[in-house]
Parts: sequence; C-alpha cells; structure tokens
Amino acid sequence: MTCTGGAENQSAWFMINPSNMIDMTDGFIPEVVISNQLERSKAELYSFIESNAEAIDENFPSFFGKVVTILDRAGVPIPDQPHDEFIDAIVYRVFDASSRAEDARFVSRVCDIACGMKRKKERKAGVYLAAAVKLMKIGMPLRAATYLQPYRKHDAVVGCWHAYCYYILYKEGSAEPGYSAAERWNYLKAARQYLEELGQLRPGLQRLVRGELEQDPWLAEPFWVMIFLATEWVPDNRWFLEIGLSRAKGDNNNVALVKMLQIGLIRFPADMLFYREAYHLKFDQGDLADALGLIRDMLQRFPDDPEPVYYGLRTALYLPREGEFNEFRTLAEERKMPGHVLCLIDYAYAFLRGRRGQAGLCLDEFRRRYPSMNYYSDLLLFVTAAGDAPACPDGVNQAVFTSVDHFCKRMLKIGDT
Repeated sequence: MTCTGGAENQSAWFMINPSNMIDMTDGFIPEVVISNQLERSKAELYSFIESNAEAIDENFPSFFGKVVTILDRAGVPIPDQPHDEFIDAIVYRVFDASSRAEDARFVSRVCDIACGMKRKKERKAGVYLAAAVKLMKIGMPLRAATYLQPYRKHDAVVGCWHAYCYYILYKEGSAEPGYSAAERWNYLKAARQYLEELGQLRPGLQRLVRGELEQDPWLAEPFWVMIFLATEWVPDNRWFLEIGLSRAKGDNNNVALVKMLQIGLIRFPADMLFYREAYHLKFDQGDLADALGLIRDMLQRFPDDPEPVYYGLRTALYLPREGEFNEFRTLAEERKMPGHVLCLIDYAYAFLRGRRGQAGLCLDEFRRRYPSMNYYSDLLLFVTAAGDAPACPDGVNQAVFTSVDHFCKRMLKIGDT
C-alpha cells in the first residue's frame, strides 16, 4: 500500500467532503469554527498515520502534499499560526509512528519538506523538536541534541531536554555514529555546563513546547531528571526550583511539587515564594492544620510582612472556631492592614458563616467608607442577593471567597501562586 495508490485511500482519508465544508469566505468566521475544522482534519490524519505508517515512510512527500490539500480545502481561511501549528502536530505524529528515524537523510528530508509547507518558513522549531523527540526515544541522543541546539536557550523545557541528551550519553552511551565511549566524562561535563548556562539565561517555560509535544507523557522524565540534577549541581540557583514549581502545578504533579517545596524551604528559608506555595498547597488540599502551622512559621520569619497575616485571615474563614479569626483580625489591625481589605474580610467571614444580615451590614459599611470602590461592592451586593436563593449555595460561597481573595491579594500586592 502506498499513499498514492488507490482512489479509496484519497477519498477516505485525505479529501474533505465538500458537503461538510463551511463556506464563510465573505464574512466573519469565529475562531472556534476554524479550530473545530482543524481538529476534525487532524483526527482523520492521526487515524491514517496510525494505520499507514509504513506507507507514509515510503512516500512521505506525497503524504505531505495531501496535508497541504486538506489545509487549502478547509473551507475557512486559516490564520498563519494555526496553519503552521497544524503542520507541527502532523509531523510529530509522522515521526512518532515512523520506523525510519534512524536514517539521518530521512529525518532531514521530512524536516525540510514540513518546514517548506509552512507559511512562516522561519518557524522551524516545532518540526525540529518533533524530530529530536523521536531521536531521543529511539536512543539517539547525540543526533537529537543537534536538532535541539538552536532552541535550547529559548525554552526552559527544551534546554532541559538538550542537557538530558548529554547526560544520557554519559550514563547509558549510544550505538549511533559519532558517539565515543572515551568522551563519557566530557558528556557529563557538557550536560552540567548546559544546565548552568540555562540557569543564567532563565528562559520561559514551554515557549516552544506546545501541542503534541506538551501532551507527550514520555517527555516528563527528561525534564524532571535534569531539574533535580540542577538542584544538586547548581544549588544556589533558585530559578530551577521556580521552573519546577510552575511545571508541577501545571501538570498537577503533587509529588514533584512537594519535592520542590521541600528543597526550597530548606535551601532558601528567607524566601517567601516557597512558603507561599507550600501554604496554598496545604490549603487547597484541605489540610488547614498544616496550613496554619506554616502561617505561624511565616509570622516569625517575616514579622513585618502583611502576607502571612492575610493568609491567617483567609484560612480562619474556614476554621470552625471563631478564636483563630479574632486572633488574626486583631493582628491585622496591629499591622495596619488597609481598612477596605478588613471590611471585605469581615464581609466574607459573615457571608461564609451564613450570617447574611451581618454580611449586608459589612458591605454597607464598605460602600459608605470607600465609594470609589462601588464598582466592586455592587458586584458583591448582587452575589449576596443571589446567595439568598436555595440553589447551589456552595457555588455561591466559593464564588464569593474566590472573588474577595483575588481582590484582597491585589490590594495587598501579594504574589499569586
């Protein structure tokens, strides 16, 4: 079977049915319409790639020609970025299914053709990273590193992958051309140097790693291996911990998050960031006793900072006894916490305890004392009235808490996690 042999292959997989095309060329086309059209086409192509990997390997220029046809006949004008990201996704799947990636000329040719299909020819990163990931997976880290090299300084994740290639060359070796066992310790040295350089450059997280690359679970290990090695090799650089925290939260990886926090709290005891993250983790998990313990530790370490006092008030909203709330409320007054923040905290405390009359009085006082913020009190007044209805009280309570919390944090200039 080849990609060009047989009308049934083309009609079933490559040609978009005209009856399903949306002709909106003369009017405004919502972004969701374009996105849905691309997702449908992508799903069809994914299915074809999975079933016909060998045929595509043998005639990939023809296959990519059909991809261009699909994009040209989409029935909607596709902006440049979604168009090029669509190509990135297809190339990733082609490489992932391919059995010819050990052939350097094959990989290079696929990259050339895919990049040539793009509207912005300079947007090569997605294609090159897809090639690199495939080479990493089949045990060719030396060649993978050459594809990662141009982008290692622009994305923290890519930088970790690049260093990982050299670390694996040191740790496991490679049968690929160009590998030298005599250079084993130099590979380890290179991995460390690249990590140190990454820690100095401090690029953003996942600037280039998107779509299929972002969703591939296999790629988690190379990232985390190098992040944890970085905490050993460059222990004074907190940036690696910050990147690890961001990635762990984004992936809902509580195991990695706890490890990052443990290292950060021990290594940087005077840094509020790690206490802030640890507190929110405990609070979000419903472990209010541990959250309260962290708050008391913060109060000792940061005696002049309003942040731990606010966290005490925030946590006491959900504690059963009023004693803790009164304790932190008194402390907030002693620390000169702004009056409008205290008014809102009082309002939230009464509202969440079901004391709607008292909550209304707090809101009236807020409106009277701070008329310039009536735009916000009007919103809360509406929510308070809605909360009188029996339907979904938990949802209303959560909405009030979230809104007041965000507003108070902004007023106190407390960093978000």
